Amino acid sequence: MQQSETVSSLKRPAKRYLPIVFSLIIAAAVIPALIAADRDPADDGNVVINEVCTSNVTCVKDDNGDYPDWIELYNPTDHAIDLSGYTVYKSSDPEKGKFVIPAGTQIDPGTYYVCDPGFALSSDGCIITLADGKGKYTDRVVVPKLKYDTVYARISDGDPRWEIKEPTCGWENSGGKSLYQIVDGTVYASAGSGFYGGEFDLKLQSSAAGRSIYYTTDGSDPVTNGILYDGSIRIYDRSGEDNVYSVIPEVSLEYVNSEVSLPSFPVDKCTVIKAVAKEPQGGYTDTSYYVYFIGYDDRPAYDNMAVVSVTTDPEDLFSYENGIMVLGERYDEYVSAGSPQEYNGYKANFCTRGRRTEVEASVTVFDELHRKVLDTTAGLRLKGLSSRWNIQKSFAVTFHRAVGGKYSESFTLGGNDFELHSFAIDKCGQDTGSKMVDSIAEHCMYYSDCATVRRIPCCLFLDGEYWGFYWLSERFDRSYMADRYGVDKDDVIFIDTDEFERYADWPMEQFDRESLIEYYAANIITAHEGDWPHMNFRIWGTSEDEGTIYGDAKYRPVIYDMNSESMKSPDFNSFEYLLERFPPFETVSDDAGFREELVNKIDEMSMEEFNPDKVLEFIDKTYEQIREQIVLDKMRYTNCSREEAAESFEDSVENLKDFYRTRYEYISMYKEDYLNWK
Repeated sequence: MQQSETVSSLKRPAKRYLPIVFSLIIAAAVIPALIAADRDPADDGNVVINEVCTSNVTCVKDDNGDYPDWIELYNPTDHAIDLSGYTVYKSSDPEKGKFVIPAGTQIDPGTYYVCDPGFALSSDGCIITLADGKGKYTDRVVVPKLKYDTVYARISDGDPRWEIKEPTCGWENSGGKSLYQIVDGTVYASAGSGFYGGEFDLKLQSSAAGRSIYYTTDGSDPVTNGILYDGSIRIYDRSGEDNVYSVIPEVSLEYVNSEVSLPSFPVDKCTVIKAVAKEPQGGYTDTSYYVYFIGYDDRPAYDNMAVVSVTTDPEDLFSYENGIMVLGERYDEYVSAGSPQEYNGYKANFCTRGRRTEVEASVTVFDELHRKVLDTTAGLRLKGLSSRWNIQKSFAVTFHRAVGGKYSESFTLGGNDFELHSFAIDKCGQDTGSKMVDSIAEHCMYYSDCATVRRIPCCLFLDGEYWGFYWLSERFDRSYMADRYGVDKDDVIFIDTDEFERYADWPMEQFDRESLIEYYAANIITAHEGDWPHMNFRIWGTSEDEGTIYGDAKYRPVIYDMNSESMKSPDFNSFEYLLERFPPFETVSDDAGFREELVNKIDEMSMEEFNPDKVLEFIDKTYEQIREQIVLDKMRYTNCSREEAAESFEDSVENLKDFYRTRYEYISMYKEDYLNWK
């Protein structure tokens, strides 16, 4: 069957869905949805409700780039039907929300009409009712509780029987995979997630009697790969066992082409337990997650170091077809096609961006004393642009109620309270030497008028294997800007350089002057070059003047991604570089007053925010805090000895310190030429 030309503005869903076994709750009261108990509306020649999605996280995107809840209607007759005035109701009560189909809408025989009703559908269960243009109720469905990216649908188009299945928005229902039933309950463990001095026997128990428990220890789905629990699980230090995920070469061309070596030694490991309880009738509970670190008290690399554990189905990360961390199918397609230009950024699985690449994960954060401060389910996706091609990758963690988490989470790390709507697990981009560059810039600029975030050093374990040193940082999203700067979230806008067709379109008069001067001063002091400013130049503001300090509809720059080419060459002439490479800087530099203000600001910040003594003190403090962890990270990713890793890190830090010892001498030389620039 074909999709109707007039169905809706929703796009056909991608064929990729999260390869997690979704399931359903079918209460005894949930029966085939009929207006009359003994007839289906399709038998009467009516348009019918065919499929309902109450939690659309990644499966269907509309023309605005949003992911609304949606309802699919189907015409089972042999003739076209005029849908003008048909109304979809949120419940049996017409006062609780309705969507009226526009006049002139027609649905052809055997086709679909998919609508965003404009009101939220409850994923905990709801009632959807359809009435024709004369107000006569023609169909009704009682939708059970649904997990995200699943639907309640007729088994086949127009069939009176219903089930929960994979989405088939705008195409045949029979093409969607049937999914498992989900039942209330959980699996309890005799020990909570945490750090333990020695090994022990773990006991699991279902919250309801008479259920079998299945579990995995490798992050995979316990419904499809689970081991039947038979009394206890020995929890011990697995660090000496063979590596599994950290020796997958397809995460980077460098590994695939043998340009660098995979770790030849066993990396540190923890034990992750994923468990479900199964009813005799076949239903499963939601997955319970636990993570255990055994014998880490005598490992200096973890002293006073926050630890993050991320557990997700390895298929989501490493499978050839859909794994978000590997070259995979998309790279092979690109090579087979002769590496065409039109592939643009979509040259590998890990290059694909957006919510369709987000996977469900369990995220557990332990503070520097190894106390658990966050334990939640969340969405996980890759972060960055060109850095995705690197061996080590960065991640973004987003919170969705749909995946069992909250909209935001709060926890404390390093003495700082984090109110997070999302956060990053950042490997520092191209800064593979000191891994300090971004943290220095953000530390120095945190109280400026430019937007910044905070970051805390940590290490990451992915599906139980050590993944290296990272920074846990806040992320620039609308919620963060609203919380940090006291503005209305709905008014927040971000603009990047690539959103302007020409530099002449930059609304320079709309910038907050002080923040722009601070921004240029910071980038000049740090000798930022390379992929800036033609890239990594972002501004933010509010679309309306809210009458507040930051809600004044003025644009302010964002300090981010300074890790590729900055704080390296103390003799670099940043003034000349900007005048040659960035027309907006030349525009403001036509104003002699701006040049004088900028030079004065550089002098001021050289004595305050970027005072060499203060920066060197921060570098030394950070060095002591992260040294052992960086050494372990370098050993893992370069397969070198401990001595080589330590020497490499120390050389990088010393170069960084040398930069700040001599940078201001060169700035003093260059600023005179800039002041006299014509």
